[in-house]
Amino acid sequence: SGSAAQPFSPFWFTVEPQDTLAIRGNSALLNCSAHSDAATTARIEWKKDGTFMSLVSDERRHILPDGSLFFNHVVHSKHNKPDEGTYQCVATIDNLGSISSRTARLSVAGMPRFASQPSPATVHLGSSQVMACEVNSDLVPFTRWEKDRQQLELNARLVQLPGGALVISNASEADAGLYRCVVENVGSSKSSDEAQLQIVPETGEERKLEFLVQPVSVTKVVGA
Repeated sequence: SGSAAQPFSPFWFTVEPQDTLAIRGNSALLNCSAHSDAATTARIEWKKDGTFMSLVSDERRHILPDGSLFFNHVVHSKHNKPDEGTYQCVATIDNLGSISSRTARLSVAGMPRFASQPSPATVHLGSSQVMACEVNSDLVPFTRWEKDRQQLELNARLVQLPGGALVISNASEADAGLYRCVVENVGSSKSSDEAQLQIVPETGEERKLEFLVQPVSVTKVVGA
């Protein structure tokens, strides 16, 4: 058409935001970074719930040099939830265009509180034991177990229940140690008390049957 075509420069996200759980009052981070072969550095902006965020005079939220969105402290209450929502990162290079990242949801939970924690126990070889751990329901997916301060690898014999408790079946001498339940999320973690599990040899004597855990009365909201 009589004019030279502009060469196209590859332009992509090296990191995109992911669904994140934040703790009320703590810091939070939504990652984003873009790369281009062009000489001009990409300008990063953020959208919340589909609308561009105005962060110029915001002392609580700001964009880091790499493009990530950082929250000094997350605000969340029954009637004020300014941070919870869906976020998207938009990178722009003048005369080249804009690209939009995947959307990511920032959810906010209260401070982790352990309603029940593991307690010291003694179990016979080959028997079973339940180590208690009960936290806020929205934090259960972020709980894991540690043995002697090392992450516990679950298997068919070591099972974490949907509520967070750990079941140890067919106990062996290798199961002896210090156990704790850990709640993890971006930027912070909280651990339960540590409890010693001791393994004792089976004596061969007949032992009476006993319940490891018994049902207790509970009240739940519909859908919980």
